[in-house]
Amino acid sequence: MNTLNVLHVASFSGNIGDNANHSGFKSNLKNKLSPTQLKFTEYEIREVYWGNIKFDSDFVQKANEADLVVIGGGNYFELWVDRSATGCSIDIALKDLEKIETPIIFNALGVDPAQGASDIALDKFRSFLDLVISKPNMILSCRNDGSFEALEKIVGTKYSKAFYHVPDAGLFTKVDDFFHPELVENKKNVLIQVAGDMLDLRFNTALPGTISFEKFIHDTAAYIELLVKDVDCNVILCPHIFRDLDVIYKILDVLDDKTRRTAVKVAPYLQGDVGQSYIFGLYSKCDLVVAMRFHANLCAMGLGVPTIGLVNYRQIEKLYEEMDVVQNVVECNKDTYLNSLVDMTLNHFNASASVKRPNLEHWKKKLDIFHDYVVEWLKS
Repeated sequence: MNTLNVLHVASFSGNIGDNANHSGFKSNLKNKLSPTQLKFTEYEIREVYWGNIKFDSDFVQKANEADLVVIGGGNYFELWVDRSATGCSIDIALKDLEKIETPIIFNALGVDPAQGASDIALDKFRSFLDLVISKPNMILSCRNDGSFEALEKIVGTKYSKAFYHVPDAGLFTKVDDFFHPELVENKKNVLIQVAGDMLDLRFNTALPGTISFEKFIHDTAAYIELLVKDVDCNVILCPHIFRDLDVIYKILDVLDDKTRRTAVKVAPYLQGDVGQSYIFGLYSKCDLVVAMRFHANLCAMGLGVPTIGLVNYRQIEKLYEEMDVVQNVVECNKDTYLNSLVDMTLNHFNASASVKRPNLEHWKKKLDIFHDYVVEWLKS
């Protein structure tokens, strides 16, 4: 039986959303390439960020020893990294990239202009894309979070048309069936996922109508009190990265003491493939997910759970637009946050206006088309 040795450049520890993406990607590609076996070697991109390894000649050697290189998924096509040789997080000199003869898939990457898009970075990024587009052993793809639109508007149509537009495969993550003590039988289980990074950007009070982060904390606590007292819910607060824990603590700190001691659980802060399987397995058993992070929303949708998106970052708004369920979002940094979230939740549980489910078949077809092309491309 043939084996394909894959060098996988991505993040594998630190954010379970990344692991969910890898789970769905590997499962679908393995199915397409069967009976060929895939053997993955992990190249942790955070080690590059920490300065322990580089995209240098050693990386080129590792890449050329593999049968396939996969870069991503992840938000690696940022547009503000002036110091990078490519203007993005994949900081590899073009002369080194040219030396890689192994097929490379830039897999479902995020193109994120929310933190800025400098002229210096854009010039470098276009030069990088010019090289990639010219190489028959390289494929570009971006994910369903507004990345394709950003490419068209900011980088240019010449470049966007070179990308496959595919779903982040976290939409099709695989989870095992664990025992979840966070759940309570005979109650509605509502999972709330809040993000603790980029708070200045998420709650920019210089913008009209934007509430402070402190106001968000108190409004979220008021929402939890209503869920517990009026809907008889069990509430689960769920961190994805370490910064989320601080937000969870702040919410717990302002809750009524009886509520936080008797009706609120906190999911564990876990890492890696087992961590994603446990946490998203928990998501799959809930009656409603209210979420701020990209994969918290995406994976919950993919697992068939009614999901309300808490929008205070461009990426989440664009995800809901692309999934054609934009009516399921609440702007959580606006004065209307609490009332809008309460109304949407009560309407859902009263079945007067249930949260709309996205068309997953459409996105599975797009992923299959891309992976079918990858198979034929590898054969060539």
